[in-house]
This record gives sequence, structure tokens and C-alpha cells, in this order.
Amino acid sequence: MKAEQIRQLDHVFYPSTVAVIGASDDDGFSQALLSTKLSDSVFLVNPRRSELHGRRCYTTILDIEEEIDYVVIAVPALNVPGVLAECIAKGVKTAHVFSAGFSETGLEDRKALEDEVKETARGRIDLIGPNCMGIQCPGSGLAFIPDASSEEGPVGVISQSGTFAEQFLSTGKLRNIRFSKVVSYGNAVDLDCPDFLEYLAHDSRTGVIALYMEGTRNGERLKAAMSEASRLKPVVALKGGITEHGRRAASSHTGSLAGAPEIWSSLFRQTGVVQVESFDELRDAALALSCAPLPEGDGAAIITNSGGFSVLETDLCVKAGLEVPQFTEATKAELSKMIPLAGTSISNPLDAWPIYYNLPGTPGTLADAIGVLAHDANIHSIVLHFDEVSYLRRVLGEAVEGLLRELIKVMVQGCKYARDEVGKTVMVCVALDAYSEDEEDRRYHLMAKKAFEDEGFPVYPALNDAIKAVFNLYRYSIARRTRLV
Repeated sequence: MKAEQIRQLDHVFYPSTVAVIGASDDDGFSQALLSTKLSDSVFLVNPRRSELHGRRCYTTILDIEEEIDYVVIAVPALNVPGVLAECIAKGVKTAHVFSAGFSETGLEDRKALEDEVKETARGRIDLIGPNCMGIQCPGSGLAFIPDASSEEGPVGVISQSGTFAEQFLSTGKLRNIRFSKVVSYGNAVDLDCPDFLEYLAHDSRTGVIALYMEGTRNGERLKAAMSEASRLKPVVALKGGITEHGRRAASSHTGSLAGAPEIWSSLFRQTGVVQVESFDELRDAALALSCAPLPEGDGAAIITNSGGFSVLETDLCVKAGLEVPQFTEATKAELSKMIPLAGTSISNPLDAWPIYYNLPGTPGTLADAIGVLAHDANIHSIVLHFDEVSYLRRVLGEAVEGLLRELIKVMVQGCKYARDEVGKTVMVCVALDAYSEDEEDRRYHLMAKKAFEDEGFPVYPALNDAIKAVFNLYRYSIARRTRLV
């Protein structure tokens, strides 16, 4: 896709006016759009209603006097061709067909209905879908869920699944991910994954692309789009349908031909795309790639407060594909000056509980130790594991908040030095039992999480998540260096 062709897709993401055809009291699209900056330019269409959400409701799109750039079509599948023809007559530029009930059903008559939609749209209107959630673009106000963050950020998402796109927005908000564009494209009878990849590859507001797909209609074009996109920015992909049962499910979900997993893995390797294995890993990798410097090697240092957990943490790193190298003798010598030897370990992982708790009388602080590790030639990334709120509350009682605030300040200081002054990759795990009902524990953990997020660090709720994110950063750094050679 040439630069001019890419710019021609701007209208898909940045419409001036939007209409929801099939609007109702409880449809999510109306609620989402009416809560964004597009609110005053949203028009509702339903022939059975004269008013909705405090707005006039039109019988057809042809009754709207203003020009309409973008429509959401949420009507029964059999009505879509007629509604689409009216949109074309109105001069609409982009139609998003939310309606399902087409080729994904496996029924011949519904495949024919989808073909009719495709032929109706061909060359007359840009069409997204059918069977999808469409586009969320904070920069313009386009939205398909009402409670997503309106703050723009560098992560672009392309998803064949609508629910997947919704979950990326919802859980991404909890992880402090900010989005440039989120696309759910469904059955892709017109605009397809390569179109959106090509657009986001050249979109200055997108820094990293997260991709979920179940299949493709044009393998050669997809390969070219992936290669172009990954040449310009990180692309991380999750392929759905890698098992026989999964491929069957993909066919019934979006009508996709999923293909053999070996072919897809080879495609990702050839194009420099980082392939991941789960939704969580895709989201976590996108977060890391959006805000952390790339590691120059696979050597990871873990800072913990438990000798027992350090063994498990080492295993996690090795299983993920990272090394847990010994510190240099110079590093050990520096650490021994600030960490009491009794009950600690100055090997990797670093079990330095006296300075971890910022106890009085210790010769150094956790910030000092992080600074020493940052200069170790064997260490390319640092993972800080913090999970001691409950323990400190038991020991310190009401005095815990003051110590925690000071400890968090010291940890953030050390991590900033390692990242900003030395250039090391720093990941933070602020762990809390997902089933904890203790509101004070949750408050203190959120306090720590926010302190790191405010300084631009990726924060994860489980150590394994943080370690996998480091590994995917490392994988991308290798792919990038290989392509630059």
C-alpha cells in the first residue's frame, strides 16, 4: 500500500460524523459513541423509534440532512444488503457491519448473503466486517465499548475477534496500556488484516502492533504487510486455531481458513513478527514493547526477598528462554559492602531482604543495589519482584504506610537510574493474590503499582508475566538486529 493509499484510509479512523443504524436502548455502540468527543456528531437510526438516549431517532439514514462519514450497521443479517445500499446512496465513506449470521454459520445461503454484501460494497464504500466490533480510536472518538480509556497511547491492536478486541481494551486499561487504534475486522469481506497492518505500520501515533488472527484470504499480501510493518515497528502476533479443533472453531467463528500451525510459525519468523502463545502474553508483550528499552542480551537479574522463591524464579527465567548469569566479581564486591551477609545471598537472583525492607542500620539501600546491578556486564535486564505488603503490615502495624511509601520511593529511584542513566531494561512485578479480599493490601499494592506506572515502567501482577515480557523484548531485539544487518 502506497503512502497516498494509506492516507486514504484516514477517513476510516477519523470520521467527522457517525450514524448507528439499528440503535436501541441498550446497544453498546450508541452508548460508547455518545460518551466520546464525537457525541455531538452521532446520529441514531431506528424506524420503530422517534427518540433514543435523549436524541432524535431517524427512520433511515437517508432522512439525515448532514453528511455521514461512518456508519455502524447493527440490523438482522438479511437486512444488511438493503441498509448498505442506502448508505452508499447517502455517500457514506465507511460502513462497519456489526451484524453476524453470514459465512461463519457454515450455511450456503448465508455465504451467498455475505457475497451479496461484498458485491454491494465493492468499489463504492469501505466495509469493515461483517461479524465484528469495528474500530476504537481515542484520537477521533470512535468507540465500541463505553468504559475504555480515552487517553491516546502507542499500542495498535488488530483482531479478527470482537470479544478479543474488547478484552484487550478492558484488561489493557488495568495494565496502564494506552491505545492508538483497536480494530476488530471479523469476516473481512472488504477491508482485511493486511489493510490495517499497512495503515498502522505507517501511522505515526502507533509504536507497536499487537495482532490476533484466525486465518487469511490472501497469504501473499499478508506476508508482505507483516514484513513491511515489522521493518518499521514491533509486531507481536497470536495465531488462533493452531490445533485441529481450534481450526474448526475458527472456521465457525469468522469463516476463516486457518491453515497448518507450522506454516504460520514459519511466516512469522520470515517476516520478523514475534509469535506468542496466549492472550495474556500478547497483551503483556505489547505493554513492554510500548515503554521499555530493548535488552542487549538474555542475561536477567532478579531482585527478590526470599531464598526459596529465588530458586523458582530462576527456573521461570530458564524455561522462558532467558539466562540467570552470575554477577561479576566486581558486582559481588560492591554488593557485599551494602548487604549484610547473614541470611542473604548476593548471587543471582539477589536475595537482599535487609535492604529490601529499607531496615535501619543497613549500609545501603535497594536503589544502591539496583544501581550496582545495572553496571554488571552480564546483566541486560532487571526484574524487581515486590510482594511483601501483607508481611510488612503484620510486622509494623499502623506504621507500615510510612515505610512503604519510603520503600517505594527508593525502588522507583533505583529503577529509574538503571533505565534512564544506564539504559537497562527494567520490569516490575507488584504481586497480589487475585483472591485477596483485604482492602488495605489492595490499596498498598495499587499505590506501588501506580508509582511505577507514573514513571513509565511496565508493571505485572505475576512474576512469570514479567519474565515472559522480558523474553519477548529480547526476541524482538534479535529479530530487529537480524533485519538491520
